[in-house]
Amino acid sequence: MSKKFWVAALLPTAAFAQSSLPANDTMVVTANRVEQPASSVLAPVVVIERAEIEARQVQSLPDLLKTLPGVQITTLGGRGHQSSLFIRGTNSNHSLVLINGRPIAAMVTGAPDLSQIPLGNIERVEYIRGPRAAVYGSDAIGGVINLITHTSAKEGGETHLKGGVGSHGYGLGQLRSVQALGDKTDANLMIGYERSDGYDVVAAAQQPDRDGFDSLNGQLGFNHAFSDAWSADINAQGYNNKTEMDDPYLSSDQSRVQAFQYDGAVKYQADHFNSRLEASYGENKLKNWLASQGESSANPIHTGLTRFSWLNSWSGVEGLVLTGGADWQQEQLKSDSRSYGQAFDAPDRDNTGLFAVGSYRWQALLMELSGRTDDNEQYGRHNTWSAATGLDLDQYHNVRLSYGTAFKAPTFLDLYYPGYENPDLQPEESKNLELDFTGRYTAWDWSVNLYRNRIQNLIACQSAFSSCKPDNTDADIKGIELALGLDTGPVHHEFSYDYTRAQDKNDEDRQLLRRAKNKASWLAQLQTGPVDWSSELLYTGKRDDKDFSSFPAERVELGSYTLLNLAASYSATAQLTLGGRIDNLFDKQYESAVDYPGPGTEFRVTADYKF
Repeated sequence: MSKKFWVAALLPTAAFAQSSLPANDTMVVTANRVEQPASSVLAPVVVIERAEIEARQVQSLPDLLKTLPGVQITTLGGRGHQSSLFIRGTNSNHSLVLINGRPIAAMVTGAPDLSQIPLGNIERVEYIRGPRAAVYGSDAIGGVINLITHTSAKEGGETHLKGGVGSHGYGLGQLRSVQALGDKTDANLMIGYERSDGYDVVAAAQQPDRDGFDSLNGQLGFNHAFSDAWSADINAQGYNNKTEMDDPYLSSDQSRVQAFQYDGAVKYQADHFNSRLEASYGENKLKNWLASQGESSANPIHTGLTRFSWLNSWSGVEGLVLTGGADWQQEQLKSDSRSYGQAFDAPDRDNTGLFAVGSYRWQALLMELSGRTDDNEQYGRHNTWSAATGLDLDQYHNVRLSYGTAFKAPTFLDLYYPGYENPDLQPEESKNLELDFTGRYTAWDWSVNLYRNRIQNLIACQSAFSSCKPDNTDADIKGIELALGLDTGPVHHEFSYDYTRAQDKNDEDRQLLRRAKNKASWLAQLQTGPVDWSSELLYTGKRDDKDFSSFPAERVELGSYTLLNLAASYSATAQLTLGGRIDNLFDKQYESAVDYPGPGTEFRVTADYKF
C-alpha cells in the first residue's frame, strides 16, 4: 500500500517530537523544489506510490487522481477524452502539473489534458494543495501535481512486459525497463500502446458512433554520477494520441494530440549545500478535423515552452533551511497554428522569476517564509509571497496556519484565439488563507483543513453565447476538507469529504460551473496472501453547467452520482502478476457535463511479466 500524507505538514521531525509514534521521514521534492522530509512540509501533501497504482489497477491519470481530497475531474467521454482538473474549486488551468519537477508544455489552454498523459512509467505522484506561486510562479493557484517517472536502478534493474484487454475494445501493450549500465549510469525505457473503441459520448450530436482512442507513447532517459557530489540526467518523452469525438456543431469528429518534452539537469550535492541547473524544451500540437475531409484539412494549434532553472539549497545551521533560485521561460505559439483557416498569431512571451524560501524548526514550532518576483514580458512585474507556521500541541495533535498569494497570466487561447479572443484580459491574482488541525495515532489519523481563496480577475465565460469571449470576474472560494485514515484489522481505509463553495461575485454569487459543493470518497485496500484487493467509492454532488443548445444558454443542474469501482492484483509467480478492475459496478447513469454521459460498467484485465 502507498503512504498517503493527509496531514504530513504538521508532524514534527524525530528530533522534536516526544512521541513513540514513528516520524514521517518519507522524502518529497515538490513543496519547495528540493528534497525534504514530508514532516517538514507546511502544506497538505499526498503521495501515491507505484504499489498503489498497481493495486488499484487504474489505467489513466484522471482515474488515479479523482479520489484525492480537493480534486474534482470532469471528463468529456471515455478513455482519452478531454479531462479538466479542478482543485479546491479553482479553474482547470489553476493547477501546475509537472513531470519530474519540470512544467509540461501546454500553454494554449494553460493546462495539459490529463487524459492524454500516459500512466505507464509514473513511479509516484506528489500532490500539494494550496497556492505555491511563491515557489513556482504563475499557474500554481489551486495546487501542484508532480508526476515522477521511474529512472533509478539503485534497487536493482527490472524489465516489465505488460498487456491488457477490456470492454469497449480496450487493449494495452507496454514495455518498460530500468537498468544499470555500469556502476554509475542508469537507463530507463518505456514504450506503450493503448487503444479503445469507446462509446457514443454525445448521443445528441447526430453522430451515432463509437468514439475511440489510440495512444502511442514512450520515454527514454539516462542518469549518470560523475562522482559522489556531481551527477546529471537527461530525458526524452512524448506521445501521439488520436481521439474520435462528437461535436454538437458537426465541425469535427477527429482529434490528435502530439506532444514531446526533452529535459536534463546537472546536480551538485554536498553535506549542507545542493545546487541544480535544469533545462527543458517541449511542444504540444492539437489538431481537430472531420473524418470525411481528412487530417490534412485540420487547423493545428501548436505551442512550445523553453525553460531554464537554477536551484540552490543550504542547511548549514541546525533547524534552518534556505532555498532559492532563478527561472527563465519562453512561451511560443508556432507559426503553423490556425483557426478556421485564419492565422492564429501571438508574440513569444518571456518570464524571468527569482524566488527564496526560508524554513526554521525550533522544538515544536515550524515556520516558513517564501517570496518570489516574476517579470513577465507582457504583464510586467508580479510579486507573490507566502507565510506558514505549524505547532505541535502535543505528541498527537497539531495545528497549522498559512497565507499565500498567487497569480496567473492569461493564456494564448484567452488572448488571441480568433473569434474568442480578448486581448484586454488582466492577470488573475489570488489570496489564500488556511487553517488546519490534525491528529495522528497508532492505528488511525485525521485532518480538518479550512481555507478561503479570493481570486481577483478570474477569467471566465459568462455570455449566453457558446462562442463567448472570456472576461475577468472575481471569485470567493471557501472550503472544508475532512480526511480519515484508519486500519481495521488487515484492511486500510482512507475517507475524505470536501465542501467547496466557489462563488462568482459578478454572477449573483452563484457556484462556478462544473464544481460540486459536496464530494466524498472512500478507498479500502486489503492484502490476503498473494492478492491485493482494492475498492473505491466516489460520490460527486450536484453541480451547475450551461446548456448552449438553446438561446439564451440555460443554466442547468446536473444530478449527483455515486460510483463503486473494484480491483484486484494477484502475484501468480515471482515474475507474473495478473490484475483486473471493474469501474461503475452498478452501471450508474450520470452526466459529467451537459450532454456528456459517463461510461457504464467497464472492465479490464492485465498481465505483467517481470524479467
